[in-house]
Amino acid sequence: MKALVLIAHGSKRSLSNEEFVDLVNKIKNKDENFSEIEAAFLELATPSIQSVAKKFISQNIKKIYFYPYFLNSGKHVSVDLPDILNELKEEYPTIDFVLLKHFGSSDRISDIILDDISLSL
Repeated sequence: MKALVLIAHGSKRSLSNEEFVDLVNKIKNKDENFSEIEAAFLELATPSIQSVAKKFISQNIKKIYFYPYFLNSGKHVSVDLPDILNELKEEYPTIDFVLLKHFGSSDRISDIILDDISLSL
């Protein structure tokens, strides 16, 4: 069994956090690859990345993918998230933790933006 954790920064504004959770639920409803999918936040909101990972581990999931829903490869993507996963790997050496490329690195974003703009013209 494998699981997916989609990670957002987190916000003091609950509406922003709710929008991300709604997106994750849409993804969960369409997905056919993962036994479990959950939202997690780096800071300012819950659940945390660590708590979602531990929940999956308690469900006997042995491989957990982490997808950073971040536009740019700043400190959170390049330092903070790898550090969190390294800590999890130390605590749970038998679990396979996989950090995927962040959202902003997708080549398809420019197409989405252009499609959205063309629909507004």
